Amino acid sequence: MKMVYFPSNSMLEEAVLKSLELLEGTATTEQINMKVIEVLSLSDEIVQLEDESGLGTKLNYRLRWARTNLKSKGKIKNVTRGTWTLA
Repeated sequence: MKMVYFPSNSMLEEAVLKSLELLEGTATTEQINMKVIEVLSLSDEIVQLEDESGLGTKLNYRLRWARTNLKSKGKIKNVTRGTWTLA
């Protein structure tokens, strides 16, 4: 089995912030996720990797946590359900 390099939590958090900057400060969850893939140049293999829980992809799961962590640090805000902005 081939090892797949997965970005660290801090890399994902930085990529979420960078993505929001590139998207002019406000974006939907989906827009942020797509931009993170672009910013980090993630392979299809990484993007499509299933989460251990079987409830979607590992990337989407980890990006949910990255946004939660950034929100608790006061760096981003959830303005409406599914829409984020830089704090």
